[in-house]
Amino acid sequence: MLTNNVTFVTCYFKIYDEDISLSRSFEKRLELFLKIADTGINICIFISPDYREIFLEIAEKYKNIQIVNIYDKNNLKFSKKYFPEIESCLLPENRSHIKDTKDYITLMNSKIDFVNEAIHLNPFNNEYFCWFDFALPYIFKDFDKTIILFKKIAQQSYSGSFLIIPGCWNFKMNDINYIKNKVCWRFCGGFFIGDKNSLSDFYKLSINNFGEFLNQTKTLVWEVNFWTWLESYKSFNPIWYPAEHNDSIINIPEDLYNKITLT
Repeated sequence: MLTNNVTFVTCYFKIYDEDISLSRSFEKRLELFLKIADTGINICIFISPDYREIFLEIAEKYKNIQIVNIYDKNNLKFSKKYFPEIESCLLPENRSHIKDTKDYITLMNSKIDFVNEAIHLNPFNNEYFCWFDFALPYIFKDFDKTIILFKKIAQQSYSGSFLIIPGCWNFKMNDINYIKNKVCWRFCGGFFIGDKNSLSDFYKLSINNFGEFLNQTKTLVWEVNFWTWLESYKSFNPIWYPAEHNDSIINIPEDLYNKITLT
C-alpha cells in the first residue's frame, strides 16, 4: 500500500459553455486524472455542481479521492470577497479573449483558497499539501513515467516548513505594467507544495493583499502574475526551482529534496 504523506489538491469547474478544444474535452481530462488517481495518492478535489454525480461516483470507487466542496463558479470565496473590485476591473491586454475570461482568471486565483480549505478539513490527516492543476497531465511528454513522480512526492518523509513553487523565469519581475497586461512565467502556476503552516501563510498573504492589488492596478490578472507581484512588492519568498510547462514542473530537483526530506 502506498505511504501517503501528502494530500494533493485540485479542482474541476465548468467555466465555459462548451469545450474550447476538442482535444481537451472533459472526458479526456478525466481519463488522465483517473490514471493519476490509480497511483493511490491522496486527492482532495473541488468541483462545480455540473459534475456532482460523476465525481460522487468516482469518490465512491476511489477511497483516496475526497470531494471537499461543491461551488458554483459565481460563489467562489475570492469572487464573493472581492466582487465589487472584480466587476469593475479590466482584464490583461495580452490574453486569449476566448479562454482568459473573468470567470477563468478568478478560478485560477482561487487555487490557494482551495488548498487552505483542504488544510482545514484535512481528511487524510497529512502535514504536507500539494496543488496540481486538473489538466496538468496534458503538458507531460512522457505521461507513464511522469505520473510515478506523484507517488514519489506522496511517499517522501518531509522535514520542517517550506513552500516550493517551480517557475520558468529565473528573475523577478517588478514592472507593474507588464504584470498587468502580459502573463508572467516567474511561476508555472500548475504545481506547488508545502507544509500546512507555510501554505496557510501563503493564503493569508494572498487574501490580505488581493484587494490592494486590484485597487492599485484595476486589472484582474492570472494567479502567476499576482504571485509575481507578491514576490516583488510583499516579500513573498517561496523556494523556487527552474521548470517548463512539461514533465519538469513536478520533477523537484534531488538537491532540493535532500534539504526538505528526512534522511
